[in-house]
Amino acid sequence: MKDFLLRGFIATASRLPLRLARLLGRLLGDIAWYCNIRETALTRVNIALCWPTMSAAEQVRLARASLRHWGMTIFEVPIIWRKGRGALDLIGTVHGAEAMARQLASGRGTIMLSPHLGNWELAGLWASSHGPTTILYQPPKQESVEKLVRTGRGKAGATLVPTNLRGVTALIKALKKGEITGILPDMVPDLSGGVVAPFFGHPAFTMTLIHSLQQRSGAGILLAFAQRTTGGFDIHVLEPDDDIYSTSPEESAAALNRLVEQSVLIAPEQYQWEYKRFRDVAEGQPAVYPKREKQ
Repeated sequence: MKDFLLRGFIATASRLPLRLARLLGRLLGDIAWYCNIRETALTRVNIALCWPTMSAAEQVRLARASLRHWGMTIFEVPIIWRKGRGALDLIGTVHGAEAMARQLASGRGTIMLSPHLGNWELAGLWASSHGPTTILYQPPKQESVEKLVRTGRGKAGATLVPTNLRGVTALIKALKKGEITGILPDMVPDLSGGVVAPFFGHPAFTMTLIHSLQQRSGAGILLAFAQRTTGGFDIHVLEPDDDIYSTSPEESAAALNRLVEQSVLIAPEQYQWEYKRFRDVAEGQPAVYPKREKQ
């Protein structure tokens, strides 16, 4: 039944006008706030951790805005999947386009990072419009839903590979050929695939996959995200500091988190604070989330 309802939602939402989809998404966020669901609790914990100088009232405003944008993302994604490359028409200004142009002109592979900020599906679509692109993704548990995801993202011409050894091998091959790869950099990795690095002043278990890919391929690294604007989106392209290319996994991970922080500061209300970013804390550190939220 869940599978049937999810497929029905995706099919219905994909046909909505963007304005209506966003209105329904904001309503969903408000319902989540008043019902104090799991995502609401996580949002409040994360914002309190990362924005300690904010007043209580400011934290509440940011949390409510974040939940509304979380809801809007849920309703927007099926639209992006249905439109495919046609969704590029929703993009207005591209900030930092010159950085993308320089990277592509270098002839090196490009590791394109798209954090959970704004609409990352559109950011991935925009990146793949610049050339052959391989995107790392976590396959959904439901086979029918996975087909919808692969079809939607595949409309942009991107190749999707799973988060396993086969997928990582495909990423390395693509980078060595000078192609683009897409990765969500703020996912909590498996215990064997990360190091602890600060994120907004707190220890966060951070993936070392990006460091490994860069060291093995010599690729350049950029971050791009699609910021929600009135009637559409703007793309922001950011360059990391040089430490991200360090041979030290710890230094590289710290630079990676600083880059994500830089992007979040542009539109903090559009970041997915609903995610348990501080889930696997360093040894000796107290648990961040309530016991009932631990996995």
